[in-house]
Amino acid sequence: MKLEKRFGKNVRYWRKQRGISQEEFADRAQLHPTYVSGIETGYRNPTVKIVGRIAAALNVKPADLFEENIEE
Repeated sequence: MKLEKRFGKNVRYWRKQRGISQEEFADRAQLHPTYVSGIETGYRNPTVKIVGRIAAALNVKPADLFEENIEE
């Protein structure tokens, strides 16, 4: 699986585990909801700063967003 797809899948997994909507998550991460959707589908390739904001919004380590064995 491509890194962008895995990252997006993991972002979606952690967001759902936290029980928050894409809009609420986008607000917490200070991102536009359509950008979040692009990340979760693997279309967008976020910068390191954005990865940090996403991790903080989900209360996980940035490395957790790149794990290969997360199931949805």
